Amino acid sequence: MTPVLECVLAIFIVVLIIVLVILTVFLVKFIREATLTLTSLKNLTDMTNKELEPALKSVNNILSTVNNVSNATNKQFELIKKILTTLLGASCVAFGNAKNCGFFSGLKSGFNLFRKKGDKNVNR
Repeated sequence: MTPVLECVLAIFIVVLIIVLVILTVFLVKFIREATLTLTSLKNLTDMTNKELEPALKSVNNILSTVNNVSNATNKQFELIKKILTTLLGASCVAFGNAKNCGFFSGLKSGFNLFRKKGDKNVNR
C-alpha cells in the first residue's frame, strides 16, 4: 500500500470512530430522556386514576339513584293508568253503554252533539 492510501484509511478510521462515539452518546442521552418521560407519564396516569376513581363512583351512585327514581315514577304512572282504566271501565258498565265504552268516545259524542246544535242555529 502506498503511504497516501494508508494515511487516508487512518483518517477515515479515526473519523468513523469519532462519529460512532458521538452517535453512541446521543443514543444514550435519548434513551435516558425517553425513560424519564415514560416514568413521568406512568406517574401521571397513576395519579389520574387515583383522582378519578372516587368521582366515577359518585357518578355511578347518582345514575343508579336517578334510575331508581325513574323506575318508581314509571310504577306510579302504571298504577294511575290501571286505576283510571278500572274507573272508566266501571262507569261504562254502570251506564250500560258497553259498545262505545271510553272517555274519549263520550267526549267526542258530546262535542259532535253541541256542534250539530250550533250548525242548526247558524242556518236560521
